Amino acid sequence: MRLSHLNGWRAVEAVHRLGGIAAAADDLGVTRAAVTAQVRGLEDRLGRVLFTRTPGGLRPTPDLVAVADRLTEAMTALARAQKALTFEPPGNRVAVSVTQTFAETWLPRHLPDLFPRLGQIDLILNTTWDVVDLHGADLHFAIRYMGEITGDLAGIPLLPSGVVPVCTPDFAARYGLGEGAMDVSGVPLVHIDVPTTDPDWAGWSRWGQEMGVPVDISQETQPRYALTGSGVRLAHSGVGLVLGGLSEIFASLARGTLIMPFGQRSVFPGAYEHKLIWIDGQRFGPVQRAFRDWVVEKAREDRRVMAEVFGL
Repeated sequence: MRLSHLNGWRAVEAVHRLGGIAAAADDLGVTRAAVTAQVRGLEDRLGRVLFTRTPGGLRPTPDLVAVADRLTEAMTALARAQKALTFEPPGNRVAVSVTQTFAETWLPRHLPDLFPRLGQIDLILNTTWDVVDLHGADLHFAIRYMGEITGDLAGIPLLPSGVVPVCTPDFAARYGLGEGAMDVSGVPLVHIDVPTTDPDWAGWSRWGQEMGVPVDISQETQPRYALTGSGVRLAHSGVGLVLGGLSEIFASLARGTLIMPFGQRSVFPGAYEHKLIWIDGQRFGPVQRAFRDWVVEKAREDRRVMAEVFGL
């Protein structure tokens, strides 16, 4: 297919997406005059007006609005193709997107081992609950809580998921919690609103149904927290019985600072896993490969501990 005036199409797409000449010029790294000229040149080529000039700025015509999504998709596809075919020596920089719980509970335990192992490494962490598009971001890896790896991504499973009631030993003693009958009546339950699409992730209601344990979540005395991080700190605070994520609380359970008052039988596994992913076929230097191997090694060690703690 013969395609002409590619710069004009880029300018039109940017103006429409960003809402004006100035923003498009900044995005494309050219002058405003250049963007204006490219838009007019494409309009002349097509023989139709794409933007209506008004005192308030440019407004896209209905014809442009009708194809705008396809135009943005095309520019995104070109950017991805260019990224796939362009190889720049990555040096010692490693950029990773991680979930906030993983950054809070897993990385701090293992980072002291990373720098002696890899030496000079420029580690950049992007910590967010949002799913970051690896194609559009300047990242090497992402550690995501996810299901099946699809599309043009490659990856390695790191840690399994699920939930289990946990608390401090003092809290368990105070409320008479033990390995007998699972009974949470009269026990302060900490409700943590977890942002996840995992179909098997369980809150207290789901956990109670699966375990056959009556759980009254209507009590106004029950504390509820909307967290962007882990519930481990709430469990350590002793404010209540916490339904903790397996990958977040196993280290505290192994140390004995937290306990599972109802034992391994109270574990409810999830469907998703923490996974290390990257763009399939992306070329890495020795530092990036060493970082990937290090993450996988540490996760393998942790899986062994989790198998012992939870009986998985």
